[in-house]
Amino acid sequence: MTGFTPISIDEQKTFNGRVFPLVYGPNTSDASVANLRTWVHEHRPELIKQAEVHGAVLFRGFDVVNPVEFADFIDAIGAKPMPYVGGAAVRRNIVGDTVFTANESPPSEPIPFHHEMAQVPNPPSHIFFYCDVEAKEGGETPIILSNLVFEHFQKNHPDFCAKVEKLGVRYVRILPEEDDPTSAIGRSWKSTFLVQTKEEVEAKMKELGTEWEWMENGNLKTITKVVPAVRLDERSGKKMFYNSMVAAYLGWIDSRNDPKKAIMLGDGSEVDTSALENVANFMKENRVCFKWRKGDILLVDNTVTMHARETFSPPRRILAAIGRGVEEKASSLSEACWTVRLPNGRRMPMVGFGTWKLPKEETAQLVYDAIRVGYRHIDCACDYGNEKEVGQGIKKAIEEGLVTRKDLWVTSKLWNTYHRKEHVLPACQRTLNDLQLDYLDLYLIHFPIALKYVPFDTRYPPEWIHDPAAAQPQMEEDNVPVIETWTAMEELVTSGGKGEEKGMCRAIGVSNFSVSLLRDLLNSCTIKPAVNQVELHPYLTQEKLLRYCKKSGVAVTGFSPLGAGSYVELGMAGNDDSALRNPVVTAMAARHNVTPAQVLLRWGAQRGTALIPKTSKVERMAENLGVFGSVEGSNPALSTEEMDEISALNQNRRFNDPGVFCEKAFSTFFPIYE
Repeated sequence: MTGFTPISIDEQKTFNGRVFPLVYGPNTSDASVANLRTWVHEHRPELIKQAEVHGAVLFRGFDVVNPVEFADFIDAIGAKPMPYVGGAAVRRNIVGDTVFTANESPPSEPIPFHHEMAQVPNPPSHIFFYCDVEAKEGGETPIILSNLVFEHFQKNHPDFCAKVEKLGVRYVRILPEEDDPTSAIGRSWKSTFLVQTKEEVEAKMKELGTEWEWMENGNLKTITKVVPAVRLDERSGKKMFYNSMVAAYLGWIDSRNDPKKAIMLGDGSEVDTSALENVANFMKENRVCFKWRKGDILLVDNTVTMHARETFSPPRRILAAIGRGVEEKASSLSEACWTVRLPNGRRMPMVGFGTWKLPKEETAQLVYDAIRVGYRHIDCACDYGNEKEVGQGIKKAIEEGLVTRKDLWVTSKLWNTYHRKEHVLPACQRTLNDLQLDYLDLYLIHFPIALKYVPFDTRYPPEWIHDPAAAQPQMEEDNVPVIETWTAMEELVTSGGKGEEKGMCRAIGVSNFSVSLLRDLLNSCTIKPAVNQVELHPYLTQEKLLRYCKKSGVAVTGFSPLGAGSYVELGMAGNDDSALRNPVVTAMAARHNVTPAQVLLRWGAQRGTALIPKTSKVERMAENLGVFGSVEGSNPALSTEEMDEISALNQNRRFNDPGVFCEKAFSTFFPIYE
């Protein structure tokens, strides 16, 4: 395959002329995650086949810096994600229910070799691992080819091997009611079966054919139905030591579980423990054990390869995902490329229709037109003063069958006067009422500016000045810590709402936050911001902010992506400030036979940011979407050199700066940027 090249690592071994694992690295200067994702998607059938033939494929040296990008890799390869139901290990979801922490057992406890979830009737076909944080010492994930283990088992223990093949095995485990992070097998029955009540778990166990017994302290003893311990890989005709016998015998130990009682043959007879110990020694002598590096992704064929975990010295963070099968036909990458995945697993359309400064009397029709043209992301705010009209446009589009509510992504923003914790929920509910919606897809803190409260019945939206009738109208600051506001925002995600999902807001984020503000919030929040919406255009590239957000797993949305346009009529910019007129941009547009606006939007999209262009002209709506290939012939992919050429236009020119406009318009000096 072209694009990337097989490389060697010291720990690789060769079996029957095939390296284990196969390792790929970039053979060009472009090691970006976007390039990796595209390449993986284009070569997905070969990669899946190589995982089968070689047992595992390691991707090393690519610029994969956060869990969301790991989730995008899994999408690109076409894996069908499955939830972690039935496993023993304590885990936490990181990106939706696709990416989760690898086994969170104590660092001092090794995890023996096993096939993932071999004790359940339908285990995953593939496992994906991602190194987010390297261990200070140790922490390797050893791997071994399962057919080699079976061959050793059959050769050295033929009688016991025959019994295991004939009878299968059953696993016995006592599960706590709540997760026990001190144990390698401390996953509770609630987490294991994704339930909350005894009645629910009993129904799940009946469905799986699991026997059970309730014990004191809410503990639950489970005995699986008979499952195979040796499986034939029909693709190769090889038999695999496909079980968790060694892992159960050596590793299923805690205050509730005795490993000697953790496994039995299908007829209830005891296993040959000396044979299991001999197999464990063989595994240790023939394993491949490589040291993780930040950004590594390991694709494991779970039928062919077993894995384990070494002890380690913290910190270490290895994330995982499991899949059962892969898509037979490669789907388009358009959804992955032109959406931004958030930590909750949801995908936000990369281009949004901006509603700031839309004439109120035209807003409903313009929003309807935008949806008709193809927009699925609507960006609005309390302060824009037109959310009722936005809601009317959305309602009309839904009633006419253009879209359903689930097709749309609606973002709104908490205004400055509602930062106190008691005002956050009512402000969000007012927005929902005006929009005629049950939930928001994303709710942002509009500015890191807290102003004194203005009741709804006094003035809505309250705007910037506290009392316009005062002798000296001005802004009046309210000393509200950001974390107070954010904690109330978090409650919007975990409570309220209607329908199938909990919460008035599916995701929350911030707007106009600097690196310092964002870092402080990330260090104190429970739910981290999904998005930071900031001013972004070629004259304000904000490279350091983008780099920090990417490192921290916070998506970035750029408002005013075309630059000065919306600010000229406000006296905050001049016509000469427009990037649309820059000779570099106009020459590039002519070269690609597109408009300057499409060049700027494509530049923003290729940086991985979402974009909120605004227009009141239907033809411009279609043009703006055309940068994403929705209009034939208008998809100007920019080269690395062209991207750099536009980025070099940066002047650190900020048009939307409260430190400037608040003093001029509202007689209040209120800087938020240095």
